[in-house]
Amino acid sequence: MVKVAIIGMGVQGSAIASTLTMVKEVSEVVCADINLSRARRAVERLKDNRMVARWVNADDTDSLSDVVRGVDVVINATLPVFNLKIMDVALKRGAHYVDLASDNPLKQLELDDKWKKTGLTAVITQGGPFIVNAAVKRVSEELDRVDEVRLRHGWRKLEEELIPVWRPSWCPEVALSEWEVEPTIYRDGRFERLPLFSGVEEYHFPEPLGPMKVCLVDYEPVYTLPRFIGKGIRYVDCKLPLDLAIGTLINMGLTSRKPVEVKGVKVVPRDVLMALIPHPADAIDEQAERLDVLICYLAEVKGEKSGEKLIHVIYNSTSVSECLRRFKVYSADVSVPTVVTALMLIKGEVEPGVIPPEGLPTELFLTRLNEWGITFQNKVVYLRGP
Repeated sequence: MVKVAIIGMGVQGSAIASTLTMVKEVSEVVCADINLSRARRAVERLKDNRMVARWVNADDTDSLSDVVRGVDVVINATLPVFNLKIMDVALKRGAHYVDLASDNPLKQLELDDKWKKTGLTAVITQGGPFIVNAAVKRVSEELDRVDEVRLRHGWRKLEEELIPVWRPSWCPEVALSEWEVEPTIYRDGRFERLPLFSGVEEYHFPEPLGPMKVCLVDYEPVYTLPRFIGKGIRYVDCKLPLDLAIGTLINMGLTSRKPVEVKGVKVVPRDVLMALIPHPADAIDEQAERLDVLICYLAEVKGEKSGEKLIHVIYNSTSVSECLRRFKVYSADVSVPTVVTALMLIKGEVEPGVIPPEGLPTELFLTRLNEWGITFQNKVVYLRGP
């Protein structure tokens, strides 16, 4: 039987634990968080005696080492700042590793040889928009040459608020940090930084999502796809929906870590902002009831096959209501791919090393996703002229 440890029992960690209740091969799931009461609430909701709540400090090696002792897979669902430390502890404890986001994927990939030598595998940046990476890899393998990959990920509430409130459905700190770093694109073998909120365009997503304004962001696949796709790839970028609320907060300085004096008291604007935003993990049932969001993860892969220039438009569409209906969690787009990956690692179906989703055995991973009901559409557009 299999033992899994989840570090971080926020929205994503709780969803992963819930999805693991559907897997009979798992004998125990350690649900660990620095907020023990949050971990206990998550376990109580699941009503599964395989779930065990534990306290952990993700910034403390001894604490981590104690929690992951004897586990087969460590799933890191906490902040990316802890990735390298959790990876190191997992490696020393002889466990495979999966995380959901990274603030330095290239640094993690540098550990590839170290993991290969131990026969263990670390899969970085799994779930959510990153699942499309594997579909991009499959399409790229069919092409003679790949010129460009343009990632376009969109989501919107079915009922838009008249006055928008910045209220992320995942860790507020991670959600905020995505917009504070200048976006990166890959062009002709180099990574280029561009201004915040640049590259705005109206992109027409497949229905029912439809047209949305999107802009460039700093996103992990921009760094990983060129390395794992090859085929002469010259350009990669990623755009997400333009978030006016977070843009306003940033431009007003309300996300700053620099203290300001208010009536004789020094306060950090960011601390005030974070204190005012309810953590989504502490209002998970309320969020599930009030949210219905349309989601589309899409990639345009431009290249050439048999002398013909073409674009593959690959996408996965879902909604929060569909995730709730089928999986009883509203972030199944994260939890299901993460659990699928963990099971592949346990079964020895992935070569040792450090890889992103596109480094997994592509057909096998996409087949397993399909078995869980996560599928991709693929439209081919043939180009004429030079």
